[in-house]
Amino acid sequence: MKNILLSAYACEPNKGSELGFGWNWAWHLAQLGHEVWVLTRSHLESQAAREQVLATQPQPNLHFISVDIPNRLKPYLKGKIGVYLHYFIWQRQAYTVALELDKKHNFDLIHHVTWGSLTAGSWLWRLNKPFVFGPVGGGQVAPPAFKSYFLDQWRSEAFRSFANTQLLPLNLIARQTVSHADLVLATNQDTADLAQRLGASKIELFLDTGLEKDFFPESPPTRIPSSPLKLLWVGRLFPRKGLLLALEAISQVNSDIPVKLTVVGGGSQSQYIPQWLQTLKIQEKVEVKGQISWAEVKQEYFKNEVFLFTSLRDSFGSQLVEAMAYALPLIVLDHQGAKDFVPASAGIKVPVTSPKETVKGLAQAIEFMYINHQQRQPMGESGYQFAKQQIWKEKAKTMSVWYEKSVPT
Repeated sequence: MKNILLSAYACEPNKGSELGFGWNWAWHLAQLGHEVWVLTRSHLESQAAREQVLATQPQPNLHFISVDIPNRLKPYLKGKIGVYLHYFIWQRQAYTVALELDKKHNFDLIHHVTWGSLTAGSWLWRLNKPFVFGPVGGGQVAPPAFKSYFLDQWRSEAFRSFANTQLLPLNLIARQTVSHADLVLATNQDTADLAQRLGASKIELFLDTGLEKDFFPESPPTRIPSSPLKLLWVGRLFPRKGLLLALEAISQVNSDIPVKLTVVGGGSQSQYIPQWLQTLKIQEKVEVKGQISWAEVKQEYFKNEVFLFTSLRDSFGSQLVEAMAYALPLIVLDHQGAKDFVPASAGIKVPVTSPKETVKGLAQAIEFMYINHQQRQPMGESGYQFAKQQIWKEKAKTMSVWYEKSVPT
């Protein structure tokens, strides 16, 4: 077992996305027996949540060190740009703390887990210890042909794409990070390719998303085909998630095929949904539930029949693993993380070409799922087996193997 310094800016139990990733890596690596020291941001809510878990489930080999930034800078760090500046300054502070910690504990290995951003990099390679970076995403870009789906946000999306691809070689932090890493873990091939361009010597594809064992039903649910076909879409209602693509596909499904789409999630595009439904004349075919509790989301995974995923830019999408854990057959766009990781046998992957052809492909996939209902159960079971491989405990075991390979004997 190793003495590990983990960089987890975002780290909180019982949360999704970055907060959950940071916590789960720390918790499960410690449970395997590693001595884990975690650098994380100074955030009272996250700290209280961690302390509450540790009070009932003590983990003596798990240590959290909160790192703050100078108070004099905080008033200036507001808005979206302020969030990124806070992270940049925090990383510099974390490096200073890490230097002192390493003098005391002589770490075997350094591992950066959150933020999982290739472009933001890490300062901790400077400790001159075996260094693992990731899993990280960030190399994927939204297809320009679909810019109309971003409404007034396309300009900022296009700038992000340009900065993250064409300007990234000028990003000294990212280039130094990946070129000094003993291992870079990428959440999709787009990011892996970008890391290679920046000088990474060893890259592996590896999902940042995981689930607890108790998330899964005991066995893949068996669903009796219904009419209408019950489809589920889960995600934040942001332009890059592509909800409008899903709605347009519903409008193009053969009128002889009854379908019902349930939309779960909240976000900036929720204001447009009533107009979209009216324009597409699908008010009776779509139910919008908005932001609901986690328990209610799990019920939606259970009672629906097909999962629809239309993200125009995504590292992968944690809801894909969640849907597969409930043996839902998938209809996904065939690009980025979904292309790289979703098993071909777990659903239908629709090519991303032009908006017209892609919407047509999504509609045809929905029709196929309705007509060929006998194929849905095998698809769901294939996804269920894939999701089983993403249990956090098993992912931590895989990481431990890589640790052994990265640390000189």
